[in-house]
Amino acid sequence: MVGGSNSAFALPVNVCLERGSGSRVWDESGHEYIDFLLGSGPLILGHAHPRVCEAVACQLSKGSVFHALNRPALDLATRLVQIPGCVEMVRFASTGTEATLHALRLARAYTGRDKVLIFAGSYHGSHDLSIVGHRGAAKAESGGVPRSAISDAVVARFNDIGSVEDSLAIHGSSLAAVLIEPQQRSLDPSPEFLPRLARLCRSAGVVLIFDEVLTGFRLAFGGAQEYYGVEPDLVCYGKILGGGFPLSAVGGRREIMRLADPALASAPNFVHISGTLSGNPISAVAGLATLSELEEPGVYEYLHELGTRLRTGLARQLNTHGIPGSVVGSGPIAAVDLSDPAQPGSGLALREAVNRELILRGVLAQLQTRFYISLVHTEAEIDFAIDAFGAAVRAAVQHVSPVEQALAV
Repeated sequence: MVGGSNSAFALPVNVCLERGSGSRVWDESGHEYIDFLLGSGPLILGHAHPRVCEAVACQLSKGSVFHALNRPALDLATRLVQIPGCVEMVRFASTGTEATLHALRLARAYTGRDKVLIFAGSYHGSHDLSIVGHRGAAKAESGGVPRSAISDAVVARFNDIGSVEDSLAIHGSSLAAVLIEPQQRSLDPSPEFLPRLARLCRSAGVVLIFDEVLTGFRLAFGGAQEYYGVEPDLVCYGKILGGGFPLSAVGGRREIMRLADPALASAPNFVHISGTLSGNPISAVAGLATLSELEEPGVYEYLHELGTRLRTGLARQLNTHGIPGSVVGSGPIAAVDLSDPAQPGSGLALREAVNRELILRGVLAQLQTRFYISLVHTEAEIDFAIDAFGAAVRAAVQHVSPVEQALAV
């Protein structure tokens, strides 16, 4: 396996995981970890949740994939449409990357325009447009991205409505969509940012797309739309939606979504959305079981309490040890930025050292990526992670020289 990893992310310690249960995972050597990676976010119920396992085992005996309409997928689609928000129609895919790709295709077909406004530092998967602008300019962050993808990208600054207004003034007539993470990389929007962004998009005839692959069903059952009180034209779901199995969705206003109807295949603006495993019944029943658990009373109060406890404790440890940086996030999310505000982008060596030390202390997490919290984490586990973080910071500071920290930009 290239780089010993399944993705662009690799743990700083050689760990090969063998099994997971609840909030814990075990590697091949038998070492146990409290897991705050949670498969990069989908396992909000923890590993091997009994209700999910039962639903999947039952469906396996009935069939795993049909590539045709099936009852679990239809039931899940119906459930999504019932949730207050913008979703009037929905189409399934398998990954968050596919969901944002399909949403952009729908927006372009609907408007007849090509350009897309994205935000510096955002992440929308691994298709060409989604890996442009990470560092603030319309520049690819990967090899193999064609210049045409870069030319179609307009980059604005998150929480800076003036930069959006400037971009619309220049590119408004050629903009098909604004694609945004409502909570970008764990940073909350300012109170007026999303409402003003929605109004600007409506005025310019630009499709507003919320990438809720991360925030969907996490900040609230209705996701960021409910949490921040703003409805987009289209929304993308993933991660939690599949309950740990490959499933994503794009949904939204009927007049846009109908362009993917196979009955319109001969129309010039028909949007092709298809995939072998899209809407497979295994992922659908896992998703239905997960959503049922999340609808139980007190779920989101508990998740938010744990998130507040973790963020407060991590920030306290930074302050105690005099480490520049910040802790951000809301709901069951926490992210730690160890860069010095006076040196933007610094702190990489320290961050990697702390990540390594956390693993050695039995905590599986990635600081700047984020800590994900599940319903099965306990206050005691949160406190253990906070103490482990303090010990990891102390050890890491001793091993990373000021020169290394300054050079790791």
